[in-house]
Formats: sequence, C-alpha cells, structure tokens
Amino acid sequence: MITSFYTGATGAIQSQRGLDVAANNIANVSTNGYKAQRATFEDLLYTNLRTDNQELKAGHGAKLNKTDVLHQEGTPRATGRNLDFAVFDARSFFGVMTEDGIQYTKNGNFSLSQQVDGQFYLAYAGGGNVVDAAGNPIKVDPNHYDQGEIASKIGVFTFANVDGLTPNGSCLFRGTATSGNPLVVENPQVRTGYLESSAVDIADEMIEVIQLQKAFQLNTRMIQISDEIMQTINNLR
Repeated sequence: MITSFYTGATGAIQSQRGLDVAANNIANVSTNGYKAQRATFEDLLYTNLRTDNQELKAGHGAKLNKTDVLHQEGTPRATGRNLDFAVFDARSFFGVMTEDGIQYTKNGNFSLSQQVDGQFYLAYAGGGNVVDAAGNPIKVDPNHYDQGEIASKIGVFTFANVDGLTPNGSCLFRGTATSGNPLVVENPQVRTGYLESSAVDIADEMIEVIQLQKAFQLNTRMIQISDEIMQTINNLR
C-alpha cells in the first residue's frame, strides 16, 4: 500500500482526537471552575528519498503529542449562596480529600455532608470533604454557621509549577513530581457567595474545531485519492 494511505489515516485519527479535546471543552462551557485543555501535535518520522542529484523527505503524518491545561481565570459569578466560594488566582486551588488523597479544584460549589460520626462537614460537589490548610476536614454546625468563618478555615494551595498538575475528572487536579509539593497560600482572598465560571472561551474553541475539521477533511481526502490510485493501478494489470 502506498505511503500516502497510511499518512492520511494517521492524520485523520489524530485530528479526531484533537476534536475530542475541543468537544470536551465546549461541553464544559458552563462547568464551574473548569479549565480548558488544548491539544498539541508533532510530526512523525520522515523518510529520506534519494534521487540522482538531491534528497527528498516524505512525512508520515502527525500524532497527538500532549494535552495542556490552560490555567486561566474564569469570570466571577455572584450566586448569593452561603456555601459557594471562589479564590480568583489562577495559581490557587481548594483542597479536597478523596479516596486517592488530597486533590485540588477551582470549583467552590460546596455543601454540608453528614458523616458516620453524626457530624456535618464541608463537602465538595464531586465527592470528598473540603480540607483546611493542615489537610483536615472542616466541621460545620448546620444550625448555626457564618460563611465568613467557614471561608477563613478553607485551605487554599498553590504549586511551584501549576502546569505540572494532572486533571483527574470532576474538575479535580492531582499533584505530580513535576508540579512540586502543594504550598499553603497565606491569607488567601476567598470570596463568599461567588463561583469561578468556566474558563472556556467558546470563540477560541470554535476556531479550534474549524481548524481540526479542515485537517480531518484533508486527511480523509488523501485516503480517498490514495484508494482511487490503487484502483487505477489494479485495473491496468
């Protein structure tokens, strides 16, 4: 089979993966604290084609190299709800205790959850208790609490390299060796009655979709032309 067939097939598959990333961003345009992701591609190996007087190179398409998280601040949105909190700093996150340890989020849509000990704790919408600066769950009296007092107890964390954080679903991020250890933010400016909106820019996503769609169409057209050439060659035999 001619090389162009494989090159087109590879390009179409990778373009589809890029479209999946953009589609996921668009689907989360209304998700509180969501950070957009961006697919980046790189060329596959080139093959040297020798001729009489020069060397030509034939490419083999591209592949999805990585998916980066764009840590940009979302727009503040007033909700008036007592248990909604926001920290408007692209490098700062709330801590949430999960089954996999403490993870980090920008979504401050919290609630009260009664635990097996009968006490109520501040809980994350995606599951798990919100923690204080020491990594301990935050107890709340459901009959009498002050949102300002709760805000002062919520732990806010940052990292030396926020780009090293790994998305883990439900708007949660997991720390890695690349991100470094979590650092407690001293005197964080936590706003009550607010949520950070999704940081997805729908205009940018539509541009990304159009570009990836054109790349997909180009690669599928290459496959079609390659198939037509093979049919023509076979008919000549």
